[in-house]
Amino acid sequence: MILSGNKRQQLEDILGGILDSFDMDVVVVGKKDKKVLFLNEAANDRLSETSDLKRDFKNGYASIFPGLFELCFEDENYAFSFEIEDVNGSGYAGVSRPALWVDDKECIVLSIRNIDEEKENSLKLFNLAYIDQLTGVPNRQKLREDFERIRERIVSGELCGVIALFDLDNFKSINDTYGHNTGDVMLRRITSLLQENPVFSGHLYRLGGDEFVLLYSGSGDEFRTDTEMYDHFSKMLSGALMSYTMPNIELSCTISMGVSFFPRHGHNFPELLRKADIALYKAKAGGRARLVLFEEQYDSAKKFKDLYINIQPILDNHGVTFGYELIDRGNEGKDMEDEVNLTEFDRTMDVVDLSVMAGKTCYFISYSAQLLNAAVRNGLPKDKFVVQIQARSQIDAVELRRYKELKSYGYTIAAAVTDSSDLAAGQSGLAGLIEIADYIKIDLKIADEGGIAAVIAANRGKRFIALNVDSADDFELASIRGFELFQGFFFSQPQVTKKVKDIHPLQLNYIKLLRLTSEDGYVDFKEISDLIATDVAMSYKLLRLLNSAAVGLRNRVSSIQAAVAILGENNLKKWIATLALRGVAASAPLELVRISLVRARFGELLAPHFKPRRNPKHAFTTGLLSLLHVALEKSRDELFEEIPVADDIKDSLVSGKGPFSDMIAFFNNYEYANWDEIAAFASLHGLSDKLISDSYIEAVKWYNELAGAGDEAAAYAQSERSI
Repeated sequence: MILSGNKRQQLEDILGGILDSFDMDVVVVGKKDKKVLFLNEAANDRLSETSDLKRDFKNGYASIFPGLFELCFEDENYAFSFEIEDVNGSGYAGVSRPALWVDDKECIVLSIRNIDEEKENSLKLFNLAYIDQLTGVPNRQKLREDFERIRERIVSGELCGVIALFDLDNFKSINDTYGHNTGDVMLRRITSLLQENPVFSGHLYRLGGDEFVLLYSGSGDEFRTDTEMYDHFSKMLSGALMSYTMPNIELSCTISMGVSFFPRHGHNFPELLRKADIALYKAKAGGRARLVLFEEQYDSAKKFKDLYINIQPILDNHGVTFGYELIDRGNEGKDMEDEVNLTEFDRTMDVVDLSVMAGKTCYFISYSAQLLNAAVRNGLPKDKFVVQIQARSQIDAVELRRYKELKSYGYTIAAAVTDSSDLAAGQSGLAGLIEIADYIKIDLKIADEGGIAAVIAANRGKRFIALNVDSADDFELASIRGFELFQGFFFSQPQVTKKVKDIHPLQLNYIKLLRLTSEDGYVDFKEISDLIATDVAMSYKLLRLLNSAAVGLRNRVSSIQAAVAILGENNLKKWIATLALRGVAASAPLELVRISLVRARFGELLAPHFKPRRNPKHAFTTGLLSLLHVALEKSRDELFEEIPVADDIKDSLVSGKGPFSDMIAFFNNYEYANWDEIAAFASLHGLSDKLISDSYIEAVKWYNELAGAGDEAAAYAQSERSI
């Protein structure tokens, strides 16, 4: 179409006005003469006022972008996108399109925009999502995704390799002695040293805290045998096993490492990481500063994880029990199953006697699809149970819909964050879970202070629970950070005090009772009777205890003399000692009493089954007294000067060299759910996994019954004092 000069100019002015508003360069170049037909304002500003250069595309505008002229006319009949740099190295994205300009003149329309800011923002987002901010190495989320990218090739046998999990020996001591800033410097120095080594560079990831992973993969046919592969990677990885020191500090760090191999030990990331963790535990137990390769025989705990249950306390900042988490490994990995196994659910509930639930204590249970079943839903008291869901950055819409359905049924929801990358993640799935959660649990061992502060600040209406609070320092730090509730065993650790704590006068009678009943020799029950008779409340408590379901007498007793005749000396000594423990530890967290009594009954039930058999009475007393020094804030030596006990019990508790020392370690491992150690203990002493599980459940039920009787007695004693 042929236009007059005025019409053509009007049309160009209209097009120019439109193109000038674009936030990019727009250049129109004639195909035949390669001359510039139009420059919008953004493109025009790049050139000087010399008109010849403005018309000369090759020596004018195109000279700003090396290679642009050739690129545009290499294939001028098709539209295409490209990226290019200017003479200063800035990055640009462009599009070249063939078109018809005014008067149907064939041309190429170029649109070019600067993308430096986009790249910078994209890099920032990438670093936030995938790079550990302290050390600068990739994080757990990046490790997961990198592994998933090669997983199919591992399954097919095309690739083999290792996951090597390691942490720093002595790192906690450095943090405690020199402060967390020094610990952070140590972490940065070590990662920097490893990254400078070509063997480790590009393979290092930080899981959180002082835990790291090295991931290697190679051709599946690179090694002729497993032994050859083991030798190759062992030699390679052993280069990290050095002693790392820093100026002006006396302590140094070494590395302990556990290694699993794929596909030899599996081809799923969680399974391989778990097995590397088992090997790491063996390295620690073997003396640290060493590398251990996973062997299937180490995984003896896997036969226990489908059976064992334990409960871990959750306390408030006054040391009062708020609730318990039921640790049931049997439901592990079953949160997405549609099959409802009511037998398994009932087994989980066996650890709690629903008939004696009272007060405000609640129980945290892991999410299971079984909870959506009407039979379970209608029988479970929702005011007593909190459903705990593992918070992950990749919760899909289907999962989130199930969790919202649980919420709609009236369940209280807790989101447990145990991965630092998940804590910082902004994905909609995780945000959706936190939105419906009433409680948010955060593992202190994986979260930095900034990450915790950000989550707490953004969720003011939630209640926060600190996980892995295992010392007074952990408790103090968590309190400062804003946590209200605390899960761990910080209350069971002895505190270092300059002065021995004075015993309250009301505790003296209970101390005397313990002294009178803890020895193996003759017990003067007249002396015991006279002592109890001086305290009406104590008399009632003892008789109430003896008449409770926990003791199980056929006939009610109304006097200590009658109790002696019915129970006999050994049983009565046990029940009086139980009563005395509750009295002595009255000012300490109730959890110390609960754990001590559960330990006592647990040990008593297991003792006859040891090979060779152990004394049930001494096993009971060992468990009963194992934490008493903590309640009284004394050393064990000081405690047993006041409460003489049999030598084998004292040696077990004080020196750690008695016949029940290993049982005390067993109690600790069970409370922390260290199933691998429990499995080794069971194998060594000829105890079946079912016996251990059943005995623990029986011990917890026994305590529940005992606590019910004790609470009634305490209420009675309080009413007597108020009269």
